[in-house]
Amino acid sequence: MTTDRVTPLLRGALLPTLVVAVLTVAVSTVVAGSRGLVGAFVGAAVVLVFSGVGLLAMRAVRTMYPEVVLLVAVGSYFVRVVIFGGLLAILGTVDGIDDVLNRTATALAVLACVATWLAGELRAFVRMRQPIYDFDDRPSASSTSASSTSASSTSGTGTSGGAS
Repeated sequence: MTTDRVTPLLRGALLPTLVVAVLTVAVSTVVAGSRGLVGAFVGAAVVLVFSGVGLLAMRAVRTMYPEVVLLVAVGSYFVRVVIFGGLLAILGTVDGIDDVLNRTATALAVLACVATWLAGELRAFVRMRQPIYDFDDRPSASSTSASSTSASSTSGTGTSGGAS
């Protein structure tokens, strides 16, 4: 049985980001009206979906080899960046998009939600107290000194350093 290390990260990032998303939608609605509401909602939704998909992808492979988890993490990040760039390019070419949403509200909501997501995920990771090193495989001090003394005693019996 493996420990689920992704759910605490998801919970630690999702809850504060939802709070910030609601706040950005409310402030954008007051400042920019219905266009601000739509813009902030779109920005927050994109961040929540894209960031959540990355952690859910890692959760799906959490029992596999660490190399596979790393490949999925990097691969899903790359795919999310490409899709996000494509969405930005498509939204930039849509006629009348400025009549529907406020681009400033969208950008500010994205920035606020991304910063909150990253801070929440980092805070959750630090609170997990996950060891970075595996101390069980570390050689003890007595075995290290014994191997160094045996290595020095055998090195003196060889040739004098020149090539034979």
